[in-house]
Amino acid sequence: MLLVGCHNAADKPLITPDMPTPTTTIARLHDVVGSGGVALGDDVVVEGRVVSSDVDENFYRTLVVEDEGAAVEVMAGMSELAAYYPVGLRVALRLGGCYANYGYGVLQVGRKGVGSYAVDYLASREALDRVIVRSDDVAEVEPAVITIAELDRSMCGRLVSIEALHLVSASSVDIEAGELLSDARWTGYTLFKDERGDSVALYTRDYARYAQAHIPGGEVAITGIVQWGKYDGGKECFQLKMRYESDCAVH
Repeated sequence: MLLVGCHNAADKPLITPDMPTPTTTIARLHDVVGSGGVALGDDVVVEGRVVSSDVDENFYRTLVVEDEGAAVEVMAGMSELAAYYPVGLRVALRLGGCYANYGYGVLQVGRKGVGSYAVDYLASREALDRVIVRSDDVAEVEPAVITIAELDRSMCGRLVSIEALHLVSASSVDIEAGELLSDARWTGYTLFKDERGDSVALYTRDYARYAQAHIPGGEVAITGIVQWGKYDGGKECFQLKMRYESDCAVH
């Protein structure tokens, strides 16, 4: 008498019994790509832990994997990735046949893009399954606690946390309508400063579950994935991309 049950447990995803042996590291992969895009050879395998999440839909069809201070973003092309690849899951990435280049300062892998997109999404679920191999190893991931002054372009893609921040500007505030900074919502661009006067930006998708939530006043600590891009279409700067509303903690 055998009963076979199925259940949706994000912390115990379907696994591949034999994880492929890494042939290089994510950090060395950055060196291979350099400043321009490259097609990766069949023998390229890296591993790391998932640090992004699309649960609150601020990340859209992508998955960020980090290992030993370096990160890569897989252009997965699928939604509800957190159900298959929860934060902290150790995965191997078989990157043979993938194209690698940079977007928002982050090393991305997928199909070769066209036009303004350097890297495109993978074509199908089958293509994604060929790239990502899941283990049964899920562990807590801790962001690197840094200051704004310590941000560096090599950190793009990494999960970091910056403390003692205050909101100074938000694109959601309609000044002409008489709104104040205390009316600011997460949607769009926001700018935070620390005690030294250094600033870091955030961008939140209009479709994020918390996009219309009001930003807490006072001092906060923010955790997110480091990116580099234009602030509200203007000057380029460092940005953090939060995964959930709880990535902003009030002190």
